[in-house]
Amino acid sequence: MKRRTFLLALLWVFIIVVAGLFGYSHGYPLVAEGQVMQGILIGLAYGGGALLLIVVALFVNRKLRGL
Repeated sequence: MKRRTFLLALLWVFIIVVAGLFGYSHGYPLVAEGQVMQGILIGLAYGGGALLLIVVALFVNRKLRGL
């Protein structure tokens, strides 16, 4: 049970890092051009959207498996 909890925590860390990098990759070019606020907002939108989609997919997957 401890191993499963550890692997689940590791999975969540990986998901958050990937979503953060996805948002960063879309927002950074705008920040580099000098549009700081727009770059931050677009980065948050893309990263938050990616995180939301992954969380919903995991939730639906668990419900369909009956966990």
